[in-house]
Amino acid sequence: MRAIFKVIIFVFVSIFFSGCLSSLNPFSATTFEVKEGYLSIGKINENILLQLPKEEKVGTNKIKIVGAKLFSSSDKKSLIVEVEFIFTSFEIPEGLPAIARFSSSLGYDPRTKEFKFKDLKFIGVRFLKEQLVEYISPQQKRFIPESLKHKLQEIVLHKSKKQFSTIKSFETYEGKIKVKFN
Repeated sequence: MRAIFKVIIFVFVSIFFSGCLSSLNPFSATTFEVKEGYLSIGKINENILLQLPKEEKVGTNKIKIVGAKLFSSSDKKSLIVEVEFIFTSFEIPEGLPAIARFSSSLGYDPRTKEFKFKDLKFIGVRFLKEQLVEYISPQQKRFIPESLKHKLQEIVLHKSKKQFSTIKSFETYEGKIKVKFN
């Protein structure tokens, strides 16, 4: 009986001390922060396609994003987004296909663990049926980039499993984005 009592005490004492020692371990995984990581542009483009098409409609004007692709810019400090879309309106009911380009930065939300487009700047648009461009009003020409920008900001580029701090900087090379965190 005494031997059983000693074994039980020994087990409880060893469990107690092993629990205390494991919580004081300075080299545990929770004490290290990730300061940089890599994102694949190819994987991001696959994630974008899974979330398309996206539509924005205001009155009789409608934009339907049918494709989007992310590229590295020449300065390697920003991203280029090329968006294929179809614009329809009362004047152009059959739709006007077009391609727009935006420059973008990379944003990360620590709360949702999502990477998204940030600071989108409109570069230009090329309409694929030039004969229909004359039917686009000045208000519609302002509607197109603003609607595209709004819809692009909804797209999740990558959802992380780990939580990081905010992005300090990023640069692109060889089909990857190297991200440095604060």
